Amino acid sequence: MVGRSGTGVERQNFGKDGRVFIAWLPVVPVVVGALAVVLIPGIAATLPVRMGLLSRVALAGPIGVTAIGVAGIVSQPLHLPFSAVSPIIVALVVAIVLFVTTRLLPGIRVRPDGVRVVWLLPVWIVTALAVAVIAFWQVPSPDLFSQTYDNNFHLAAIAHILSTGDASSLTLRSIIETGKTFAFYPSGWHSIVAATVQVTGATVPVAVNAAWIAVVAGIWLPGAAWLAQALVPRHPRGIVALVAFPLGAAFGAMPYALLSWGTLYPTFLGTALLPAGVAVVVLAVRAVVAERGPRRVAALLWGGGMSLTAAAAIGFGQPRVLVSWAVLLLPFVLATAGSLVRAGWRRGGRSRRAVTWSLIGVVIALVVVAAVGFWYLVARLGLFTRPLDDRLGGPQAKATQSVLDGLGQVLLQAWPTGSTVTFPAVLLAAAVAGGVLVALRSRGLRWIVVSYAVLALLFAAAAGSDDVVTKLATALWYKDRYRIDSVLPVIGVTLATLGVLAATAWLRRAGARSGGALALAGVVTATSAVSLVAGGASASIGRVFAMPASHATEAIVSAAQIEFMSSRLPMIVPVGQRVIGDPWDGSGLSLLFGDREPGFPHVNGQWDPQRLLLAFHLQDIRTDPAVCQALDDLRVRYVLYNPHAFGGGDPSGNHFSGVHAAVEAGLFTPVATDGDTSLLEITQCGPLPAG
Repeated sequence: MVGRSGTGVERQNFGKDGRVFIAWLPVVPVVVGALAVVLIPGIAATLPVRMGLLSRVALAGPIGVTAIGVAGIVSQPLHLPFSAVSPIIVALVVAIVLFVTTRLLPGIRVRPDGVRVVWLLPVWIVTALAVAVIAFWQVPSPDLFSQTYDNNFHLAAIAHILSTGDASSLTLRSIIETGKTFAFYPSGWHSIVAATVQVTGATVPVAVNAAWIAVVAGIWLPGAAWLAQALVPRHPRGIVALVAFPLGAAFGAMPYALLSWGTLYPTFLGTALLPAGVAVVVLAVRAVVAERGPRRVAALLWGGGMSLTAAAAIGFGQPRVLVSWAVLLLPFVLATAGSLVRAGWRRGGRSRRAVTWSLIGVVIALVVVAAVGFWYLVARLGLFTRPLDDRLGGPQAKATQSVLDGLGQVLLQAWPTGSTVTFPAVLLAAAVAGGVLVALRSRGLRWIVVSYAVLALLFAAAAGSDDVVTKLATALWYKDRYRIDSVLPVIGVTLATLGVLAATAWLRRAGARSGGALALAGVVTATSAVSLVAGGASASIGRVFAMPASHATEAIVSAAQIEFMSSRLPMIVPVGQRVIGDPWDGSGLSLLFGDREPGFPHVNGQWDPQRLLLAFHLQDIRTDPAVCQALDDLRVRYVLYNPHAFGGGDPSGNHFSGVHAAVEAGLFTPVATDGDTSLLEITQCGPLPAG
């Protein structure tokens, strides 16, 4: 394994001769390290509370991500570099608070899992391995990375955290909004990867892939199983968990689609946290309603604290996923509130008056929320200054099929993956449909069908319609079908679990010899895996991870370009100097691969005046003194140049024309080249001033 800023791209052809598994074996300890980063803070924090393994791990994900996010924010004003130890310190503080609270309020407790570890661990490991195989079947080396628009920023952000020690979500976006000191962007994903690099010594690309597997294994799968336990009635909790675990690997929309489209790592992290986030709210509300006296206070404090923690964790992943959380939970909240209102109204007297005042409060709250939403639409989105028809028209938002096509994909479990639609997963579709029927017949579960149906309609509309109503309804997801359909498996795993358990019961009544729920869940998952791999999900991921050996055209960088940055930049460019270039040709990753900060770390940003001047007018260096002043201010004397534009180039025009014009005019002195990438020295401004 190579250094943290390099890449072992010489191994990228292993998949062609059958040795792909050998190439991926070194990732196993890195995945273990990433799991430690994700789970140890949360496990440490919950030690004062008695609970089973599955519950502890399911809660450890949200608590750990929150601890990571808080540690990043707190470390900055204390002038302490972020490290893998920082979240553990935050978690130990939480553990002390919980220890004191559990002594004062002994009613704080979590129900046992009801699942034996000897059964749980093998199913868990096999399921996580299945996810990794499906996702990376067509990725021949763990050193490869997603060469997509979004990941250009994510890689630069990870490199920034490793270089500066600043993992604060309050400032992370300042790397592309360079005129600001406060610029929020959630750092949860980037901090997890950075901490994985620190713990394991892996390269950033390897750590990214290991962290993705770790989030699936440590957050998504246990969260989905725990949510199924919380929702599925009248079945042994252990059986429910064992059935739900493999089904968490069966849905194409999550986790696989977000790896091929975008690639949307923060949204993936936020979505992986949703099952546990939904479960804590459901369990908290049930406990508060059921308990009395001190136990109700304990339930309120514990449930409220865990719900706020889940919300914070999702926010540190991707705040817009909080909208998905709200959509998932709104039917449950309304159903519970409706039951309480009916019961209180029937009792009459004081209960009826309490219900009346509560309804008045709810109406006032809804009016306030509506007013804030309207203000946001008018003041921040310019509702009346720009026609809605002009908005949300990018590639992620453009309708490419009919609404009926989208509904058919939901029903058949055939999901778009960015470049193709997977084959229908017939058994999985049948399991989900069976679960819907069971839920509709269960009074306390009808709300999950409503949540699933609402998300299905939003997905179908986003994928199949460009009208104003659709744009308004899906705006908070950027009208991106992938951000919406990835939420469906959060409830889909529970529905499929219900369907499998119902089918198992029917098989037993029919006198079938075999019909074990776990075996049937395994068959459903296996057939779904085949449909995903054969239907193009793995190939779609392989395409965005593909790296040319040299002369990149559509990719961000080639293997030769990475090698050039890794070997030449540290040797030639002095420490403390930046390099400038067009980020559309990969120069924005110079910090990641060459340990020298780029002037433009992403293809899109809100740049300060100096950077804007260089982007458009670097060619005026001989006639405009302001160009040299900007170069001095940014401490730049070198240009990194590889004339290509990944993804076909900037659809909104060339925003870095000055760099190309200056280099093509021969204004700068070549100091290194491999025939593809060049490093050129800027001599017109003299040596950099001391600083």
